[in-house]
Amino acid sequence: MQEGIVRIYLSAAIICLLLALGFLASKKLQVLPARLLGVNYLIYALQNFLAVLVFGAGLELAAVLRAAIAMTLGPASYFYYCSLIGGKAVIHKRWLLHLLPAALVFVLCFTHSPLADLTELMIIGSFAIYLIFTCKLLVGGKQRLQQLAQHADAAYRWLLILAAIMAINLIVEIWVYTESRSGIPLTQSWAIFLGAAIFLFFHIATLLLVIMRAPLMEWMHALQDLRLSKIKPISDAEARDIFNRWEQVVNERELYKREGGVTLEQAGRILVIPARQISQAINRIYGGSFSQYLNDCRVKAAQTLLRDNPDMPITTLMMEAGFSTKSNFNKEFLRVTGLSPSDYRKQAEAISPANS
Repeated sequence: MQEGIVRIYLSAAIICLLLALGFLASKKLQVLPARLLGVNYLIYALQNFLAVLVFGAGLELAAVLRAAIAMTLGPASYFYYCSLIGGKAVIHKRWLLHLLPAALVFVLCFTHSPLADLTELMIIGSFAIYLIFTCKLLVGGKQRLQQLAQHADAAYRWLLILAAIMAINLIVEIWVYTESRSGIPLTQSWAIFLGAAIFLFFHIATLLLVIMRAPLMEWMHALQDLRLSKIKPISDAEARDIFNRWEQVVNERELYKREGGVTLEQAGRILVIPARQISQAINRIYGGSFSQYLNDCRVKAAQTLLRDNPDMPITTLMMEAGFSTKSNFNKEFLRVTGLSPSDYRKQAEAISPANS
């Protein structure tokens, strides 16, 4: 089991380091929450590397450092939540006070103080306290994410997932403490093995989400767009030009049919202009939002398919038009046409013989 634990920690360390570098070095994520998330993953990477040294080489200093750094995990996660839903747009010097318990644990363990025996309980207490602080922020926190517009739901789901991971971390620490009090060596701890495996799976999933620019992570780019929202408003002529360019690209590439859809940030990269300008142009010229425009394009394509393909199943037609769920398809189709897709097809079939 010891060899398996070492391999899991080493894999997790490498993945966390990649995530940390991605969030800290990205020029497209120059916002405080992204930087704080990068710091969190840097701490995770260091924790896992130290675990490799503890379980693989038995280094005492690595164990001392790991215990001290464990005391920073709760504050680091809490700072990240504060930057998103706590209204903290900048780092405050008083945040450093939250790191004092970590320094205390380091001194106690390094000097072999009798109080060092309380280290595990202090870590458990730290996790519990900051989990409570985090949950308090989450209550009603969704309303404070409304500035992210269509990305608010994805951002809140991500924060809920992180809170669940914090809770799992607390449970694992309590389990490890119980095993240690029962005389089970750390190298034979099922709590450590399963906990490390769960966190490795989570880090791998996060890395894949970042690489695929999945909605659960894509919302972070909306933060960058909000930071740039103070750019000079575009003129009517500029808005018309941007909208015409976007409309041409959408129709030529049929972007509304792209699997998973196209985001405002991706649109900005396609036209090589700030995403905020595209949003302004669509709102001003089209009179609707970015997502509404794409849904209108999908409904238009669905109308054509319903008229030209009377035998095509509705589900197949829906996917062909670019919709991913039947409920959204029916809702948007009714909003635009005032009819359900099946009623629209019947109406089109009734009109067609008359025209013939």
